[in-house]
Amino acid sequence: MVSNARRIVLGSLFGASILVIGGFVPAPTSEFLVGFQAFLLAISFLVVGRGGATYVGIVSGLLITLVKIAFFPLDLIFAVGFGVMVDALSLAFHVKDGSTVRKWRLVAAMTVSTAVVGYVAYYVSAVLTNLVPNELILDATVLLFGVASGSIAGYAAAVVWNRYLRSRF
Repeated sequence: MVSNARRIVLGSLFGASILVIGGFVPAPTSEFLVGFQAFLLAISFLVVGRGGATYVGIVSGLLITLVKIAFFPLDLIFAVGFGVMVDALSLAFHVKDGSTVRKWRLVAAMTVSTAVVGYVAYYVSAVLTNLVPNELILDATVLLFGVASGSIAGYAAAVVWNRYLRSRF
């Protein structure tokens, strides 16, 4: 089992990594980097345990808010919401079976959470604020990219966990 101090350090490192990967990229381009965030949230749920993705969402949301102050409540709300959704769906789908991860359940949890949160975040932060026009082809591209990113992130996180991390945590 992971100690509390180790949980906080790992969660903070994952949150800071999300900032480094996508925090300095302007919207709506940053929405296309959601795969990296999804991967780190999935790993944080597996490594830290229940509430791990939510903690990482809080840390990354606060850090990104410092960089993108113009999107203050939005980035924080969506980052925390993404973490909460990853935790909730991972628990609901019973992703972990002892120390092993059920790969396709994690893929499903990450696909749904990435598609839902990614699309809503894109729509609210880019379309409603008039950064991009409201076009069906752009909406469909973002939704499909969210589904693909979530699927790949869930699969990659399951493989990394089952092959390399489960014996360490």
